Amino acid sequence: AVTITRADQYYIDPDVDYLSKAGTLHALLMRYHQQDFDNDNDQSNGSHLFYGEYQVQQTADVWGPLVVTAGLVGQRTLSEAALYSGDPDGDGKNEATNAAAYLMADKKQLKEKLMLSAGVRYENFTVNDDAQSTPVFRAGANYQLFQATYLRASYGQGFRFPTIGERYIRTSVGKLNIYPNPDLDPERSWNIEGGIKQGFKI
Repeated sequence: AVTITRADQYYIDPDVDYLSKAGTLHALLMRYHQQDFDNDNDQSNGSHLFYGEYQVQQTADVWGPLVVTAGLVGQRTLSEAALYSGDPDGDGKNEATNAAAYLMADKKQLKEKLMLSAGVRYENFTVNDDAQSTPVFRAGANYQLFQATYLRASYGQGFRFPTIGERYIRTSVGKLNIYPNPDLDPERSWNIEGGIKQGFKI
């Protein structure tokens, strides 16, 4: 099939960094993204995305170097698309919101031979009227056993909420019909890793 598309999109990414006299780093990251895809086969779609993140980071000496990072994240998407007309109202108008707060610590120990990292992030996702929240955790360690030998281990959790497109797409490509899946569940995962890194001098 041949599709004629006129696409217009742009984004603006303002950000501000500030380092205080106490060594605290403040960062404000923002984005506005607008896109409009005008297709000639009833698959047009457009959206507005607003994103903001505030992050603060402090380095301290607590029995060795310690870096603590914390932040807040907010994102909102407003979508109007014939392509995503499988929504409850059938009008192709959908909204998605993600809000999160996170805290992470990185620590060096044993004369900086041992590096420890741990973090937690609390996520809230909303697509139209469906909302779910969950915390996710991660932790890792890296130890220098010998001059060129390193041991590492990590554990992490994942949580992914279905997008507007995954739930509400309704379209066809030739004789192939694609139907919405409004009851699609989020995905949860966990991962454990262990490894050894060995360097050789030749």
